[in-house]
Amino acid sequence: MQFIVENMKCGACSSNVQAKLVALEGVDSAVVDLATKTATVQGSVDPDLVIETLTEAGYPTELAD
Repeated sequence: MQFIVENMKCGACSSNVQAKLVALEGVDSAVVDLATKTATVQGSVDPDLVIETLTEAGYPTELAD
């Protein structure tokens, strides 16, 4: 699954997003790309949980098409 993640402005932001993603139950792996403001998640996690978790952390997120 690929997500668009807003408000990532630096390496610390993308590291924070990465840490939040891998902490979620059902996430096998996560790759965050600061340049494209995307996160790619592998696993059986509910996409709504990813969106809710990152948005609450200050990174408004939506599922990419």
